[in-house]
Amino acid sequence: MTLLAKRYAQALFLLSKQKGVLDAVAADVQMLHGAVSAPGARALLESPDVRGDERTRVMQTLGRGKNQLVQNLLGVLQHRHRIEVLFDLHAAFRALVLADRGEVEGRVETPHPIGDAELASLQQLAGRLSGKKVSLQVAVRPELLGGVRLFVGNVLYDGSLKATLAQLEQQLLQAAI
Repeated sequence: MTLLAKRYAQALFLLSKQKGVLDAVAADVQMLHGAVSAPGARALLESPDVRGDERTRVMQTLGRGKNQLVQNLLGVLQHRHRIEVLFDLHAAFRALVLADRGEVEGRVETPHPIGDAELASLQQLAGRLSGKKVSLQVAVRPELLGGVRLFVGNVLYDGSLKATLAQLEQQLLQAAI
């Protein structure tokens, strides 16, 4: 995520919070992200071969039905030739919304699929470790062999069998015989 996207996201976040429309703007930013993530959207928006009036129509279409703050942002980005900000805006805005709510996203990696009870237990553990409410996504990684790896924000808690075996190997290599 670019610094420029963070700046625009911060401005949008502060304005939407001030006006009391944070949830509506967050939903609009998410829909906007879906639209600009479509195949060919980036080429259409950034290509120098696309005429200005065509780009204006595309930006107006993207803003149609969205909150006025989102529409204004689209206009500013086009006017300042900063359309590339659209591609990182969602991630930057979502991070601000989650931080405001005292939440953080995380990921748990396991060698096999886990059930809802195990996921809830891991979410509670992640919440205790981070001091925040954690929303976990599950990724299956068979190479872990056993255990779990828990990513909370930018912190890794590695309880995998693979990591334990690697630690044991290092201890054995360093042991005096």
